[in-house]
Amino acid sequence: MRIDKNYYEDVSPEKEALIISIIYLLIGSIWVLRSDKFFFKTIGDIERYTRIQTYKGWIFVLVTTVLIYFLVYDRVKKIRNINKVVHKSMEELSVTTEGLASTQEKLHREKKLTDNIIKNSTLIIFTWDLEGNILSLNPYGEKVTGYKEEEIIGKSWIELFLYDEEKPKVEGLVNYMKSGKSLKNSIGDVWKSKDGKDIELIWTDSPILDEDKEVVKVISIGTDITDQKNLVRRLNVLAYYDTLTGLPNRTLLRNEAVKFIKEAWLNNEKLVFLYIDIDNFKQINDTLGHDAGDELLIHIASILREEKEDIFYLAKLSEDEYGVVLSDIFDEKDIVNRTEKILEKISKPWCTEKHEFIISASIGISVFPDDADDFVSLMKCANMAMYQVKEKGKNGYAFYHEEMGTRIVNNTFLINQVKRAIDEEHFLLQYQSVIDLDTGKLEGVEALLRWHHPERGYIPPMDYIPLIEETGQIFDITSMVLRMAIRQKKVWDDKGYSFFKVAVNISAKSLIKGGLEIEIEKLLQEYGVNPKELVIEITETAFMDNFEASIYTLRRLEDLGVSISLDDFGTGYSSLAKLKSLPIHYVKMDREFIRTMHKNSEEEVVVRTIVELAHNLGLKIVAEGIETKEQKYILMESGCDLGQGYFISKPINPEEFEEKFLADNKKVSTDD
Repeated sequence: MRIDKNYYEDVSPEKEALIISIIYLLIGSIWVLRSDKFFFKTIGDIERYTRIQTYKGWIFVLVTTVLIYFLVYDRVKKIRNINKVVHKSMEELSVTTEGLASTQEKLHREKKLTDNIIKNSTLIIFTWDLEGNILSLNPYGEKVTGYKEEEIIGKSWIELFLYDEEKPKVEGLVNYMKSGKSLKNSIGDVWKSKDGKDIELIWTDSPILDEDKEVVKVISIGTDITDQKNLVRRLNVLAYYDTLTGLPNRTLLRNEAVKFIKEAWLNNEKLVFLYIDIDNFKQINDTLGHDAGDELLIHIASILREEKEDIFYLAKLSEDEYGVVLSDIFDEKDIVNRTEKILEKISKPWCTEKHEFIISASIGISVFPDDADDFVSLMKCANMAMYQVKEKGKNGYAFYHEEMGTRIVNNTFLINQVKRAIDEEHFLLQYQSVIDLDTGKLEGVEALLRWHHPERGYIPPMDYIPLIEETGQIFDITSMVLRMAIRQKKVWDDKGYSFFKVAVNISAKSLIKGGLEIEIEKLLQEYGVNPKELVIEITETAFMDNFEASIYTLRRLEDLGVSISLDDFGTGYSSLAKLKSLPIHYVKMDREFIRTMHKNSEEEVVVRTIVELAHNLGLKIVAEGIETKEQKYILMESGCDLGQGYFISKPINPEEFEEKFLADNKKVSTDD
């Protein structure tokens, strides 16, 4: 509460005493000087005047008493009011003082808390003046930057911490701070620490104002996001780069290709995409191990990297596939020259662990915008061309053409129709007889799959078997064929025709998948067929893909009593040592040895050698593809055990086979 200064002056002790004295003096003097003269003139009698004087004295005392009362009352009242005001002011002052003390204590606590926050914060907190000179730096800032606060006070943080290329980014910061506005979550500063490490930060900059609302300094609070940014970079590498070779992966290539194609389109330029697949990589990987396979992939990547002048962009598409983009194309001859150069580089001998290998590749070529005007389609075209090379023997290149697209469409149609064909029983089995060449007696039959499509008619196995092996549908087909063949064998057994064996071809993938022996055992038990009357035919490449897994499955089948036949013998790459370790009972000589064979020919010598080799291994040999009488007699003279082919019988339906081969042999059996 505020008290008027004049109010204090009115109650001055000297002044109050003087006022009362003067009033009393004036009234007393008037009374003394005027009252006697007044009463004497009025009364005139001295005796009476004397009595009046007594009353006058009492009247004077009474009047002066009353006067003094009111004078003192008025002054004391003022003093009392002043005391009240003073007392109230003192109370308010006491409350204000207590509030100030509490505020000071609170400010002290808050200052202590703020100091602790700054001291223990995991944020970089520093202040600087409008010249960029550092005024303070907290302990975490010291830890991150490597500088002590006393080392850098007064130094420019821009010159001390920023790289030259980063400095232009903060040129406008001081001017912005002078406006009195804060700048929050600004990203992009890369600081250099005392030991030369990079620190990436997010900043919040706030100006500090004085009483006149003028900016005097700036407080900057920085969050160290170095670890987060490094994590993002690592994730980016995992998402967009091949971890083995460091090359861009398929995803990054597709993203970047959008830019390539847009630019080429605007400039009316051509681009070429090469789809490169390393031939026989799986065999190398399985034979030498995955470490050697990785070495090869790194070797191929380094070769392609060396072609900087010819290759515009290089990426790794999958395990053993690479994508190359060529630009600045002159003509087709230029494309051929650059592709052949890449093939030549890849085909140079590659050495690892004292072994030397000749590597080859199949390359498919597509051209923008001739073949496609978007990258996904461009890559599909090159991929189709690459598979064309594979089909023709590998180690070469091929340009995409429209007929390839038609073939792919046809393949897609077939793949989609396989499940329908299984469900609607469009597949059937035909049987080709296998006879003893010496006696002509029926030894067995081979079950051969046939597909009669309701719209397209007969579809040859080679048109769809490779496709369904790639899609995995081969497993369903294998199960279907096994069931159909074993069920048909049961039908013949019930009719008394249990003297011959039924052979079923099994793909490499079905053999190494696992569980084949369990499936066959269940089917044999379900239909009550003797395991000894079932033959499983495999090719050499089937067990070469995974030798150990193949051996395990074949031995389990042998334990059941099932016979194993090695198909296409003589055309694979298996060694005699591996053949001896296989649980096989028959080998089938490939038809290529027989097709051109005639008396006293080189082929006859080869056939005799194969027959002798099989017999030395304790195996029976079957010749397939017999088409002439001469071929049959040469095989008989060579000692070949069994034979099949169109000369003996083409594949026929079960009913026809039963009528032609089984009726006369009814209930005839062979010794086990």
